[in-house]
Amino acid sequence: MKLDDHLLLWNQASVKVMDIRHRSMERGEELLGYRLPANVFLYATRGNAQVRIDGVPHEAQRFHVLHGGKGACLDIAAQPSFEYYMIMYKASASFPSRQEFMRQAETGDPFRMQYGFEPHYPILLLDIAQRMAKEWSAAGLLGKFHTKSLFYQFVYEIMRQLDRQGIEPVKPDPVAQAVLFMNQHYARPITLESLVEMLDCNPRQFLRWFKSRHQTSPIDYLIRLRMAKAKDLLLRTDCTLKEIAESVGYPDSYYFSRLFKKNEGVSPTAFKEKTQKREPRPNNPSFLSTSPIAARRLRRYSVNGIDNHYQYEGEGHLPMRRRTGTSMAATLLVCFALLLSACSGGTANPNTGAGGTAGQQQNTEATAPATKPSTDKETPRVIKHAMGETTVNGTPKRVVILTNEGTEALLAVGVKPVGAVQSWIGTPWYDHIKDEMKDVTVVGDELQPNIEMIASLKPDLIIGNKVRQEKIYEQLKQIAPTVFAADLGGDWQINFKLYMEAINKKDEGDKAMAAFNKRVADVKAKLGSKAATKVSIVRFSASQVRIYQKQTFSGVLLSQLGIARPAAQDKDNFIEVMTKETIPSMDGDVMFYFVSEVAGKNDAAKVVEEWKNDPMFKNLNVAKTNKVIQVDEGIWNSAGGYKAANLLLDELAAYFGVK
Repeated sequence: MKLDDHLLLWNQASVKVMDIRHRSMERGEELLGYRLPANVFLYATRGNAQVRIDGVPHEAQRFHVLHGGKGACLDIAAQPSFEYYMIMYKASASFPSRQEFMRQAETGDPFRMQYGFEPHYPILLLDIAQRMAKEWSAAGLLGKFHTKSLFYQFVYEIMRQLDRQGIEPVKPDPVAQAVLFMNQHYARPITLESLVEMLDCNPRQFLRWFKSRHQTSPIDYLIRLRMAKAKDLLLRTDCTLKEIAESVGYPDSYYFSRLFKKNEGVSPTAFKEKTQKREPRPNNPSFLSTSPIAARRLRRYSVNGIDNHYQYEGEGHLPMRRRTGTSMAATLLVCFALLLSACSGGTANPNTGAGGTAGQQQNTEATAPATKPSTDKETPRVIKHAMGETTVNGTPKRVVILTNEGTEALLAVGVKPVGAVQSWIGTPWYDHIKDEMKDVTVVGDELQPNIEMIASLKPDLIIGNKVRQEKIYEQLKQIAPTVFAADLGGDWQINFKLYMEAINKKDEGDKAMAAFNKRVADVKAKLGSKAATKVSIVRFSASQVRIYQKQTFSGVLLSQLGIARPAAQDKDNFIEVMTKETIPSMDGDVMFYFVSEVAGKNDAAKVVEEWKNDPMFKNLNVAKTNKVIQVDEGIWNSAGGYKAANLLLDELAAYFGVK
């Protein structure tokens, strides 16, 4: 693009300064894969660094000027140290006629052009950059207005020196930028809309360019890329299906499995098994063995990577080795129980007198109800659930529950399980249920229940979830009648109704639910205009920062109360993973945040402090008004059941001053 055309568009431009940052990097520090959120001038003031814009290298020394457009990928490696100003801006040009616009558009967008050079007169640029940074940090509109006037001086000086040095800007390649971005960030949520918004280009034009270059659409390219990464992980690692799905950008591992089969013709498990038949298995004593000599890493559940409900991003950790039968201990235990039952049943005599043995008396008591007219509480009931139909006799007395929200459902109607999976937070139970759970046996966690322990408890009902425990359903139903809910969605009340039917407590469950819904209705009625307060929900962990949308535990209750959400969170989805460039999506009138921390560590807490100290976070309305409030993760997210819902309602009512 000729400089005269460049200047013509600058003369027609409407410009907005977005941010001005002054940064220092020490030896060895790197900024990798930073996607420019706006058009950027980078002006080096000290030291030197290897800088790449969309892979194009620049040796940035003192007073070096670089320019890149929105969506470009920036990499900086300081050597030995590097100090610079980053001036972010947005510009759009308007023309008196469409013909003039089309002619200029064909030559390229000057605001997204890439170039770098060492100005012959750097001190003037340094002075302007320093003044801009000072005015930008000053409060008030006058300082921002002065910054804009200084920005025009900065651009004028750059254009003047480009002209004198005869440097021609380079037109960026949006297709190459998109491919580079997808290869580096395939695990992030990526859509065509997000790509064109990031690259600041026309959707139809971008789609046409991409198909012409790669003979496929950007999203199909992304799917193929993700499937290739997934196949590599399947063959090279022992990662679970859930871990692999998450690592390639699919929070829902069942959706990932369907997509994998659609593209590869077989499921992920079948793909791995089929491929391994042709390959030697490391550490395994023979080709037929599925168990390596080297110990497999024991899996404990990790609160850090888990959220409740779809939450927990989907489906749970599903081992990639398919088990072919019940464990030996569980099988022996079940057989022994059946043998005892058969023996006692064979010696029972209804005419045995008072002089009979204790065992005979016990058996007579057990069979006595058969001689009486049956009541509704004692008759067999057929429960329809996610895995089919299961017959449950009477009212179960020894229930094992395999989800956190299911535990709360039982406690809500006064049923104490004989066994339950451990809470995601606590040792072993959440604080708000620990008193009620005294003497309850821990049977593993939601992702890996202990089948032998479950069998030893001799339950008369097991309640689980297809999302979590589908792979062990056949083993569980050999121990006791087993009922599975279909999903772990934000609306916990759906599963609550199934649990009440299974334990024969429908009336009690209806009363408990009616009481909760009445409380919700009362609080909603009293909120009035306060319901217009936009509530933002954010989760920090060591690996990710997320905003929580409407299909989450807290999101569902906020919707029931009619409380407003920020635009980015007012969606019928689960979560969105944040980057520092998307920090504005976290804003609202108030932010409630929780922290997922691994016991004994403070990595997540460090992430919280890092983000809170970021200039973009400090610029949020919630930060300026001091409405950033930490809450309990168990109550707001991971417990996900009746008791947590009531406690969450209490906290919301207290915040809004509703009695």
